[in-house]
Amino acid sequence: MLTIHSDLAKLERKLGSLGSGIVPRAASQAINRTIRSVNSVAVKEEATDTGVKQKEIREAHRLYLANRNKLQAAIDAYRARAKNLIEFVRPSQRKPNYFNSRDRRGRYKSAGVRAKAWGKTKTYRGTFIQQVRNGKLLVLKRKPAGPRGGTTEGVVGPSPRNVFASNRLQEIMKRRAQERLSIELSRSISNEIRKLK
Repeated sequence: MLTIHSDLAKLERKLGSLGSGIVPRAASQAINRTIRSVNSVAVKEEATDTGVKQKEIREAHRLYLANRNKLQAAIDAYRARAKNLIEFVRPSQRKPNYFNSRDRRGRYKSAGVRAKAWGKTKTYRGTFIQQVRNGKLLVLKRKPAGPRGGTTEGVVGPSPRNVFASNRLQEIMKRRAQERLSIELSRSISNEIRKLK
């Protein structure tokens, strides 16, 4: 989670009696514009790194906006978790055994499922598509055989949430917040003062 907040005591002192009314209102507007700007940057970076659509990432992000009584806002990317690799397979190829069918000589046509995750198309060796009990199609792979025989497990694609939490993106978002907050705050205060005239 990324949180933006601001200490506005100095600004209130500079504005004097006007500050108590103007600053909280202007600050909440500025913080909210800033967090939305930061979120846009985060969504684009996550989409570029993972290959997940921006719309899906944006819907998974949750914004907690500021108000006059709580001058801080935050982005929560907890719901932007990794999905099964089936989401990165072409829709026309999402069929059981599509990649595991055999040619006339009995050889498999592919070494595994082909999917475009992390922005690159790749064959994931040893994987296959199967319909599970709830009716969903998933990309699976076999676990090494144990005492009770071999079992399968789902294969997941990239996680936007992990990209969000990375040091690289956290620094990008913090820089964006620092750049935008002072600009948006100055603009909001000017607008509030203009309303008083």
